Amino acid sequence: MAVEFNVDLSEARSGILKVRMEFPSSGKEEIVMPVWAPGSYLVRDFSRHIVKIESKGKIEQLAKNRWSITSEGPTAVVEYEVYCDELTVQTSYADNSFVLINGTSVFFYPEGKKDCENSVRFLNYGKWKIATGLHESKGLYVSEDYDQLVDSPFILGNLELMEFTVMSKKHIIAWTGRMIRERNVIADDFKKIVEAEGNVFGELPYDKYVFIIITVPDEIYGGLEHKNSTVIISNEHKLIDDFDYKLFLSTVSHEYFHTWNVKRIRPKELGPFDYTSEVYTNLLWLSEGFTSYYEWLILWRTGIIKEEEYMNHISKMIDYYTIQPGHNFPADSSSFNTWIKLYKPDGNVVNSYISYYLKGELIAFVLNIEIVRATNGRKSLDDVFMGLFDQFKKTGKGIDKSSFIDQVAKVMGSGAKKVVSDLTETSKEINFDTYLKLLGYKISHKFTDKKTASRGFTGMLLSTEGGKISVRAVMKGYPAYAVGVRPGDEIVAVNGERYTETFTRLLTKELWNFKLEDLKESRPGDKIDLFVFRKHNLMNFKMTATEEPKETVLTKEKGSKIRDKILRG
Repeated sequence: MAVEFNVDLSEARSGILKVRMEFPSSGKEEIVMPVWAPGSYLVRDFSRHIVKIESKGKIEQLAKNRWSITSEGPTAVVEYEVYCDELTVQTSYADNSFVLINGTSVFFYPEGKKDCENSVRFLNYGKWKIATGLHESKGLYVSEDYDQLVDSPFILGNLELMEFTVMSKKHIIAWTGRMIRERNVIADDFKKIVEAEGNVFGELPYDKYVFIIITVPDEIYGGLEHKNSTVIISNEHKLIDDFDYKLFLSTVSHEYFHTWNVKRIRPKELGPFDYTSEVYTNLLWLSEGFTSYYEWLILWRTGIIKEEEYMNHISKMIDYYTIQPGHNFPADSSSFNTWIKLYKPDGNVVNSYISYYLKGELIAFVLNIEIVRATNGRKSLDDVFMGLFDQFKKTGKGIDKSSFIDQVAKVMGSGAKKVVSDLTETSKEINFDTYLKLLGYKISHKFTDKKTASRGFTGMLLSTEGGKISVRAVMKGYPAYAVGVRPGDEIVAVNGERYTETFTRLLTKELWNFKLEDLKESRPGDKIDLFVFRKHNLMNFKMTATEEPKETVLTKEKGSKIRDKILRG
């Protein structure tokens, strides 16, 4: 039995995909559209984009994403239209320049038949090229089941295609949008990443891999992993600057590392999927955070970035972590609450939560050092991942936390359970200076731009949009929080001066949307007179500035066998 889809692009210019779905039927069936996309933990209710839906038999809507179909013969036929005007890595988009299809937002599945083979054929796409991770034969794209179908995004358009081979496996870069860098430079950098990550695990677990890259002039950025492909969207202008290009490559490195970590080495709750409701796991610090750790480590190993750049990244992540009052929120809980915290943050999230991406990255940084130290340089975190991948190849099953701890123990020896538990289950502070010293670095904590004197600080995190500067978050324990400044307040003046972007600064260029206040000439103890608009009402807050947070400054002091092992893997 097979479920067949025909996707008609004749109205793609208007954002409409016309889909015909056919499958064998015993008479009455139910079809279901997912409410979320694996890898992105937010209920998106994709069925809200259904424009119309018809069937040759009787059709009745049972719920927001579920319909009953009564067929007149042995085959159920459903025709529907989907409006695709949401350009993100989790959704689908269609216009006259290209079409991006993420399967959970376009394809139904018959209830009880997700294990059936699926096929997709495209109609009225002209001379456009098609790229996807699925196998193609005579214009038909076939998946072994529904999970594989929706884990295989499609891109159709006037694509720039680049190919390279690693470990005898074919890799395709399918690019739409402006390509600022030279093709051979891009392909060579992608190849370096594939080689380095393949070396961590010893093999490439696919026949073909597709990088779908979309560049746009808008401030859109994101990536989403799939089993043998990824979709990455980037601002085209960010590829001009060398640092921004390396940030782009860090996303490539991150999404590609997911080929193993989460798509194969996965929490047991993440597959087979329940597409109709939230799925909870306490291991996203492993799936996402450890992947964030390797994305930069791999760039260092390949030579795309230098050691100084890598260590600067780590120090900035430590500062970003430390400055947030909610950083002691346990990693297990951060993961479990992703549906209501990370993807639906409120104005107080900085005080009550910490991202498992960030905390997980720093946990991996610490754990790797602990493993290398405990084994006198014989083993590293790489060995843990190789063991987890070997386990997956034998069982094909997901893991729980005890399985992860067991694997760390096999590599590290006694003490693994306590180390992992302390890092992931408790609110204990992590002494990062200790670990940085083990890498051969001298650590000092200085004020912004390495100044000896502190600027005044009130504890506001800011956002800028349309020329307006608003409070994004107010950190507990600082003056602005104490006097009642609130997230969403629009700042208009401070100490008699108009509040402009000159009163903001980036913690690091890497965190381009994370801005701190910058009160320039003020000092701790100075009086701050702040005016804001809140719901169109002008409000005045008077407070006394405190000392701004210090930043971590690293100076390479000596050689380190631990550092050398981490670089080698």
